[in-house]
Amino acid sequence: MRRTLLLSLLLNINRPVTLDWLSEALWEGEPPLSATANLRTYAGGLRRVLTTEMKGVGIVASDRAYQLVASPGKLDLTSFEKFTTQARTALAERRHDVAVQRFDDAMALWRGPAGDGLPYGKPLAARLAVLQEQRLAALEDRAEARLVLGRHSEVVADLRLLVGEQPLRERAWALLMRALYGSGDAAGALGAYAEARDHLAVQLGLEPGEELRRVHRAVLHRDPALAPAVRHQARLVPAASPAPRQLPRPGLLVGRDREAEFLEGALTSRGTVPPVAVVSGPVGVGKSALALRVAHAMAGRFPDGQLYVDMAGAFHQERAVTAPQAVSWFLRALGDSASGDELSLGEASTRLRSLTSGLRVLFVVDNVIGSAQVRPLLPSGPGCAVLVTSRRVLPLDHAEHLTLDVLGTQDAVAMLAGHAGRDRVDAEPDAAARIARLCEHLPLALRAAGVLLAARPDWSLERMAGQLPRGICELLDHWDEQRIRDRLWASYELYRQNDPEAARLLWMISHQPGSEVSVSRAAELLCAPGPCAQRALDRLTDEHLLRRLSPDRYEMVGLLRILAPRDSP
Repeated sequence: MRRTLLLSLLLNINRPVTLDWLSEALWEGEPPLSATANLRTYAGGLRRVLTTEMKGVGIVASDRAYQLVASPGKLDLTSFEKFTTQARTALAERRHDVAVQRFDDAMALWRGPAGDGLPYGKPLAARLAVLQEQRLAALEDRAEARLVLGRHSEVVADLRLLVGEQPLRERAWALLMRALYGSGDAAGALGAYAEARDHLAVQLGLEPGEELRRVHRAVLHRDPALAPAVRHQARLVPAASPAPRQLPRPGLLVGRDREAEFLEGALTSRGTVPPVAVVSGPVGVGKSALALRVAHAMAGRFPDGQLYVDMAGAFHQERAVTAPQAVSWFLRALGDSASGDELSLGEASTRLRSLTSGLRVLFVVDNVIGSAQVRPLLPSGPGCAVLVTSRRVLPLDHAEHLTLDVLGTQDAVAMLAGHAGRDRVDAEPDAAARIARLCEHLPLALRAAGVLLAARPDWSLERMAGQLPRGICELLDHWDEQRIRDRLWASYELYRQNDPEAARLLWMISHQPGSEVSVSRAAELLCAPGPCAQRALDRLTDEHLLRRLSPDRYEMVGLLRILAPRDSP
């Protein structure tokens, strides 16, 4: 029990751990009535041992909590995480030999399953399960790197041990099949598939997933791309061409931690279908900035590349990138010299799916108009993921959706400070809050206002706040290279072409007193029946040009509330 307590404290090194948590961690089921007294006894014994045996390590007691104080560098776990991070960085840079060495260093630290032989309850069991998953993932990644180097034979023994220990890990079975086939043992590869299928059927009642079936088909058809893997790698992405790293430099982003966490979870593969996440919201709300922040944070999980395209359709339809253009760009980025105008969209899309079926690539498709623009870009390989931004919610299968709203007051002021300077904002907090409010808490407008203040250090924030209501558009347009007015009203221009009725209603709402409108008022403006007005309001809401306040009331969003289209409908 003292060892289990030590393990619990080590996994929370330099953080207080409550007695309640420790009680649940040490005892499976209901802790005894004497749990607190027992914990104090165990902690006292541990403290004496650590004080005697280890310099710079100790246990500190606080109000109903214990904390193990030590340098994180003393933990094997810290070293393991450092080595695996270095290994995956090397994988991303296609230095597979370095990756294998770092994975070897990481695996040398393991002496058996985490917590082996110790009693523990549910909270600790969950933490140990995470450690076990990290170990197994590192073993599989190491095997993958060795296969790329053509070291098939030496991988077979390790993978045999792994599937013997974890017979339900389909990726391990797929790697074993590839290793056996690459070693010249096609029959052994087919036998491994049969074993995997039996385990899955008996223990889970499931058939093998897409990855296993794909490798099985490749073995049956003697696919030359399957072995040796090093030649397959060279065929897909020539050795002279590095993996594509196309993500633009991320801009300033304040807050959005919960949204970023949601997207990272949505982009984490959990099955045979590559995950898709769609970020939607009004123009200028920061969809692209959030997407790029998440894409950069997750880049290490996609060592075969990060592809990026700005479809630009959210602002100017005539400048929008077409699906054939985007597919062709992606193919060329992946080293496919055969991609060109001679391929139809269907052929190019199929080629893209084939090319990425066994890779781990992140696709970022920015500023999409509609689902037809992005569907040909979607991969089928389970190791890939797709992050899309669009003004509207897109009907894409297997997608998770995040609707982004404007910033809160605190984050809006912080973003203004990020451009104008923290000292100036702190010196005039009320004026800063007024500027944020006049900019409707939109990141696009806040950036322009902050850049203007940075360019005019002699201006007070109060002066800026006083001038904004009289000419916010002209004032901010001058300091925003993409022109806020044009970006915000590009949606209106698109509507004039694609949905004249909704565009006319938007124009009328912008010219009436106030920014709110009811269904009955919309019907009056359109001289149309209520259901027609309701449909137009719903379409504008779907495009994030209106915000629904109640079932019967709507208001214009963001800076649209103080702008008016330049032309009549």
